[in-house]
Amino acid sequence: MKQSLFVLFVLCSMLSSSCNRQPTEVWDDTVSCGRHINRGINTLCGQYSPSRQVTSKDEFIGWNENAAYAGSYQEEYIPMPDEQACNAIAMADFQKPQPHETPGDPGSSIPGISAFRDPATMPNVRNIFRNITFEYNSNLIKGDGNMATINAVSNYLRSNPNVYVFIEGHCDERGPEAYNIALGSRRANAVRNILLDQGVNPDHVFTISYGAERPLIMESHEQAWTQNRRAEFKLYIN
Repeated sequence: MKQSLFVLFVLCSMLSSSCNRQPTEVWDDTVSCGRHINRGINTLCGQYSPSRQVTSKDEFIGWNENAAYAGSYQEEYIPMPDEQACNAIAMADFQKPQPHETPGDPGSSIPGISAFRDPATMPNVRNIFRNITFEYNSNLIKGDGNMATINAVSNYLRSNPNVYVFIEGHCDERGPEAYNIALGSRRANAVRNILLDQGVNPDHVFTISYGAERPLIMESHEQAWTQNRRAEFKLYIN
């Protein structure tokens, strides 16, 4: 008898609380619940149903209140659609060979990155090791100038087997820190992959990402962002 009264009390409480809600709220909750139940059933039946993802920056761009100037957008941050994310994970098995040594590690014959020099300070190679620039939110290497630089770097490294190089990946100031670190890593590895395809020793080419931590130009406009989205080289001659 007590249990029946308790159940009746709970049902009355639920009905009274639902009556206080707006019809639109009840309908929204009903639709949302039905959508998730339907996706769950499809998943159990083996049907993959990806979440809706943005397909253009206009759908996602958010206002960056912490930007260096009013009117800045977080354009460097656009999450990948589900299908692209799955492909990126699947491609992990096809990465280029990694170096056998890590610079600066105990027992390594190669010093840490602090011993690597900026080629801009080395007159004999400054015109070879130029920065590689990237388009917004991209690690694709485009443009005749970029490819000419990579070809020149490749020729130099193959002709000078005593030279080691760090490729630094950089982003502009926009976007979350973790996303920019990952994007900088993809940019550095994109350059490394081409060098290895052209016959450069994989044990002589290392990568590091600084994300947006080390801008080349300390300003907030498109020209500065274009220069800051880059891959830089640092050299060590053994």
